[in-house]
Amino acid sequence: MPTRIQKGIRRLTDHQKKIRRLHRWISVFRTATFFLALAIIFGWQPGAVHLLPSLPVWIAFLALVRWHGKIGKKDRACIHRLDFYQGEANRQSDAWFQSPENASLTSNPVNSALRSSELDFREGPGELQIEKDLLLTGPYSLFGFLNRSRLSHGKSTLYRWMLEALQGPNPATLERRQSRMQALSRLTVVQGRWYSHSAAGLSGNHRSSYGESSLNSLPPSHRSKETGRELFDPTEGRYPGDDRRYPAQPDADRAVESGAQSGASDGRKLHTVPGWLAATAGALALFSLGAFFSHEILQTRAFHFLSFPLLWIFFGIYLLLFRNKESRLRFDRVLSDLDEALPLLRELSGFRFHSPHLADEQNTTRGLKTQLRGAIFQDSFYSLFRNPLAFALGGLILGGPILADWSMGRFLARNESIIREWLQKFSELDALFSLACHFRYSRPATLPEIEDSDSPIIQATNLHHPLLAEESVGNDVDFKAKNRLWIITGSNMGGKSTFLRTLGMNLVLAQMGGAVRADAFRFRSTPLVTSMQIQDNLSRSESLFFAEVRSLKSLVDRRSPVFYFLDEMLKGTNQKDRTYACKRILSHLIESGATGLLTTHDMELTSLQQDYGEKVELYHFREAPGEGLHFDFKLHPGSVEGTTAIAILRNEGLPV
Repeated sequence: MPTRIQKGIRRLTDHQKKIRRLHRWISVFRTATFFLALAIIFGWQPGAVHLLPSLPVWIAFLALVRWHGKIGKKDRACIHRLDFYQGEANRQSDAWFQSPENASLTSNPVNSALRSSELDFREGPGELQIEKDLLLTGPYSLFGFLNRSRLSHGKSTLYRWMLEALQGPNPATLERRQSRMQALSRLTVVQGRWYSHSAAGLSGNHRSSYGESSLNSLPPSHRSKETGRELFDPTEGRYPGDDRRYPAQPDADRAVESGAQSGASDGRKLHTVPGWLAATAGALALFSLGAFFSHEILQTRAFHFLSFPLLWIFFGIYLLLFRNKESRLRFDRVLSDLDEALPLLRELSGFRFHSPHLADEQNTTRGLKTQLRGAIFQDSFYSLFRNPLAFALGGLILGGPILADWSMGRFLARNESIIREWLQKFSELDALFSLACHFRYSRPATLPEIEDSDSPIIQATNLHHPLLAEESVGNDVDFKAKNRLWIITGSNMGGKSTFLRTLGMNLVLAQMGGAVRADAFRFRSTPLVTSMQIQDNLSRSESLFFAEVRSLKSLVDRRSPVFYFLDEMLKGTNQKDRTYACKRILSHLIESGATGLLTTHDMELTSLQQDYGEKVELYHFREAPGEGLHFDFKLHPGSVEGTTAIAILRNEGLPV
């Protein structure tokens, strides 16, 4: 466990003990003060009740109640921060894989309502082939390892960045996100405040939910605002430029998408109370009240008996023609999103982001606080007339519901779009905190250097698997610009597939703008494609071989540049046909400019190096010297024909 995490846990544990000790003493004094106040009231003079002498004691009691609540809040904050530190400690050891909440992560991280067991028999945009192959989402995945979001929309933003990473984002976008993330990683005080709160959905004191929220997790056009590139289109079931069709979106995900696109996000104009009706109702209410008090105080004529019926007529017009639930529903969505962000906004109250890279975050917190005050006022005004009796009396006497509806409509017309913009930026801040904590606590960790070259380049020193503990084995990688294909052979269980995922996951991290687990890392942003964990599909009557063919077809049809990961190509057919087809497909990929890695047990494929020279490199994994089956999990140059399959079978007691 890293020293800084140990120190944080010890410091917080000691602080929590002091807080709980103080909490107990305040509870004792609060109870004693309450009974003392009662004793004064009924025992000051026997046979009489005296409230005034007990007033100072009641004031002390209320002060103790308030103090007790604040101390309880600090205790809960310590619990959340200890959970955060313990989570970081688990991430640095194998304990993270035994954590029960990881096994219940959904395959689609945007939809927290579905459990993984409900997704076993259907696929959606959260279960793309590359996400399965590289373990990007689902149980014990890269997304679960990265995600420390406090907000629902922070979680969806992090997932959106992961989708963008698969398409090779713009280098300028990545550099800007890197600088913001690095600046945030230094703000330990802000991190402590941020993670003093539970994640959205884990506490019951917020009203936001994905099905009701109108903030988009993915923009309706599915175009990244930062990169300008088209994202995966769940409705079409494909990536732009990729003819491969993925299964349709699940109903629950469609509900999320439709909810995200409701309200202002679909561009519909809000129909609310017109200004002339509100002005007339307000004028009649003022006149009626003035005439009423004038009649009661100055004994003037009762003109209010004429104006009140006019007010009732306009109230009826409002009920028949202009009262609808749309504006209130849209306002509730805005308020629920603000309500979820409110505790975090309070933690950032008064904090100044001095780094120039965090100027947007400074403006976001200020803007959201301003909009929040306006939203709270509108909600308080409208809430006066929630009760049916108050609604009826307020409408018949004051015209209050008309004015409240009109005021709320004007607020939404002026502020709805900008509030959503602020909330989107705030969710990006939440996602940046996840990347910043990964950079701060993971070891080894480095910010990758982004190259702006024509060909994919990957150079890494001591590259580790992002999900494994610090004791994992690191490898050096030097994929040069002149290379087109690495063919990796070697022993069973030697680490070939794990190496593909190690490199793939770190590339996704780098192309999200985050840190990678290496001592040094240099790369060019490139779209990523995989064909690894291919499975048959009974619902579509697809055999394993046909599923592999479809997967390879999507790769062949992709335009270069593209970086691919292939694990045991065409394992669903016989060796003769497999070798012939693999050679032809790999030759086509090399000649078309695509680049990537292939793991295989078919040694005949290594002859491609003779045909293409330095464009093809050979590497292998092998068992460590000594008795028994031991592996060093190190990448070695050249090819190897040895296999451990028979030894593994015999060790497991099979008759071979």
